[in-house]
Amino acid sequence: MAKQKYDWKDLKLQFFQSEIDEVKEFFQRKFNVYNRNIQQNTRGWTKEKQAYKEKILQKALEKKMKEEAKNLEVSVDQLKKAKKTVILLLMKKIQQVIEWWDINIVEQERLLKMIKTELWEPTNISKNDTTVRWEPLDESLFIQD
Repeated sequence: MAKQKYDWKDLKLQFFQSEIDEVKEFFQRKFNVYNRNIQQNTRGWTKEKQAYKEKILQKALEKKMKEEAKNLEVSVDQLKKAKKTVILLLMKKIQQVIEWWDINIVEQERLLKMIKTELWEPTNISKNDTTVRWEPLDESLFIQD
């Protein structure tokens, strides 16, 4: 049997483009032969192909993660609107509670001013306000930004 000459670069390219993951199987299917010469000239191809496939998979995952991250991005304006909406709902609830319970006018005003402060609406109240009952407001009642 005459010795076959192979174009190793071309065969390596074909192997990498094929669906076959093992060099031995690739040569047996393509040429129906796998010998010591082929084994020596193709040493490491299987590992290279596995590393290549893993690299492609990793890049695809990174691309997909970036796309998903863009979908999850929320602008600061959207967060501000959401915060304002939650605080407005809270204000409505507090007004309902005020109506249910007989809370005095000073406490009502204090609660509503606290909410206005959180909404960055103008008031004459601050976190160190001592005008009501001569005691500072409890800072734990304020929403931390």
